[in-house]
Amino acid sequence: MDHREAIEYLESLEPQRIRPGLDRIRALLALLGDPHLEVPAVLIGGTNGKGSVSAYLASMLEAGGIPAGLYISPHLVRFEERIGIAGEAIPEAEVAVLASEIRDAIGRLERAGAEGPTYFEATTALAFLHFARRRVPIAVLEVGMGGRFDATNAVEPLACAVTPVAMDHMEWLGRSLREIAHQKAGIMRRGITAVIGPQSEEAEEVLLAEAGLIGARVVRTSRCAIDPADGASRFPDPPVLDLVTPARSYVALRPSLRGRHQVENAAVAVLLAEDLAARGFASVGAEAIARGLERVVWPGRIEIIRGETDVLLDGAHNPAACVTLADYIGDHHRGRRVSLVFAAMKDKPIPEMLDRLCPLARDVVVTALPVARGADPAALLKIASRRHPRVRRADRVGEALDLGLRAAGPGGLCVVSGSLYLVGEIKRLGLVASGRLLQSPPPSARPVKNGTGDRSRIATR
Repeated sequence: MDHREAIEYLESLEPQRIRPGLDRIRALLALLGDPHLEVPAVLIGGTNGKGSVSAYLASMLEAGGIPAGLYISPHLVRFEERIGIAGEAIPEAEVAVLASEIRDAIGRLERAGAEGPTYFEATTALAFLHFARRRVPIAVLEVGMGGRFDATNAVEPLACAVTPVAMDHMEWLGRSLREIAHQKAGIMRRGITAVIGPQSEEAEEVLLAEAGLIGARVVRTSRCAIDPADGASRFPDPPVLDLVTPARSYVALRPSLRGRHQVENAAVAVLLAEDLAARGFASVGAEAIARGLERVVWPGRIEIIRGETDVLLDGAHNPAACVTLADYIGDHHRGRRVSLVFAAMKDKPIPEMLDRLCPLARDVVVTALPVARGADPAALLKIASRRHPRVRRADRVGEALDLGLRAAGPGGLCVVSGSLYLVGEIKRLGLVASGRLLQSPPPSARPVKNGTGDRSRIATR
């Protein structure tokens, strides 16, 4: 099996049929020799911010000389983005080798009459194999969806964290915030530290009750002092903060990611790093924490590409994330001419998302995602037109970006949001690259249809 065949095989596992549960991943891992039990791990769940926290923590560990594994989802352009060690993506050749082993194990399961795994379960198993074979000292795992029945929860973590819980994936996680928080709380374990980020009163009540029930040790960012550095009245962009945790004081920390919400995400990562330092990873001290925060690169999360017209790429894919994006633009880009390029999955609460984003923009362009679960642009046009007087439709992502750039104009800001898959498609097409903005899509830019680039079966956000 070569790399292309490996990706095609993984994508053939019909991941659009999301089936929460741990039986399939445990059966698969058992046939692979239980690689998830060989590597100490940290689980990071929540609704929004879990990827940023994962990236921060892995960077802190690396700054302390610890080559951490990092598993995230989804990828923006290449599958290999999901699995890395010390900042280096898994090699294509290794994907091919490990996917072959996974295919053989799945074949054995199916011949025995067992249910086969989903795409996410298979890729999670592949990550565990990679980390075990490379003997990483620790792995940082971003939970895919929920937590209690997510494939990453097959591990027995050293520590865990729950970032802000919000309404998302209601079809699988529950129709209330309490039900969703119950699913997120499932990554906690007896005797380990559970860092809880800022929460609504309802979600925090559920998380604390679960922690008390199972005997997890809770540390909350709400018990930390977090202020703008140097006595400033507000956080700059990116933020600079002073942080006082139960263990230590930090002055002028400089997380590289933009937005007020990254202050709290940074605090969650710091609390996790402090816990790991006390559990044998002593090199993750104050200096490593500070350097790790500064070095993080996390594409597609309030990522700004400078040009004649600036482009802001943000994968906000639920109402809470859209509020965060709106707050950022209000804080740091007030008065600029803003256009919005928007696409989303059809199972998302699109009206609520557009309620938050449409007021930001003078012009709105809706477009299609190159995935089967993408919302129809005609439906998006109707929804957006009820919320904004200037809405246009473009069936191709390249055309949509071109319209958005023209609408924002020189000195303006073109905001691209609604799904990480929209951000990833713009990057894949090369419409923004290397800090340079192409004002029109290249002639070869076409939506992905089928083959190894077709992500219609792997989209979850």
